[in-house]
Amino acid sequence: MLKALLVLTAGLGLAIGSHARAQDNWVAGKNYFLIEPPQATTTGDKVEVVEVFSYACPHCNEVAPMVADLKKRLPANAELVLLPAQFGFEAWKVFARGFYTAQALGLVEKTHADLFRTIYVDRKIDIRSPTFASLAEFYSKYGVSAADFTATSESFAIKAKLKRNEELIKAYGADGTPTFIVNGKYRFSGQSAGGYEKIEPLVHYLIDKEAKGG
Repeated sequence: MLKALLVLTAGLGLAIGSHARAQDNWVAGKNYFLIEPPQATTTGDKVEVVEVFSYACPHCNEVAPMVADLKKRLPANAELVLLPAQFGFEAWKVFARGFYTAQALGLVEKTHADLFRTIYVDRKIDIRSPTFASLAEFYSKYGVSAADFTATSESFAIKAKLKRNEELIKAYGADGTPTFIVNGKYRFSGQSAGGYEKIEPLVHYLIDKEAKGG
């Protein structure tokens, strides 16, 4: 019995070890893709981990809790950055404008998960045809008036960010959401990683790759 238990335990250990090693066999051009040329980052000496997302994207809503956990588990040398995609869709442009306005007002940390919940659980904002007024009303619950939120959204700074946003997403080669970019050099999706559960292991692999010099 003891021998059998030892054999079973060893077998389980080998299986777990094999699974862990299998997750490390990431292949460039299959699981992740090189961005040419690499893009500048915004996180100083930290490895930048970008999620290209949209509040209008149901898959982004699905992975939002996982991304929140990923952010908490990033090593000290890495930082998560959210990048709202537009892709030429009017609804996505509305959400991107709202995001950058909220970011300028220091509201994103408080509102990111709540906005997903308002859209997909409470159904108070239509992802197909959201109005900016509905977003301004949502954000007004967090210490800024709807009028001030709207006025901020019309500033030159927000318009410049939206323009730069389109240029950057095109340079990344991102054509869907959610897409992840590591340090301006590597792009991948849940599909290329092999499933949403593989996103975090691949992020950590690419962070380690960067820490070792790429």
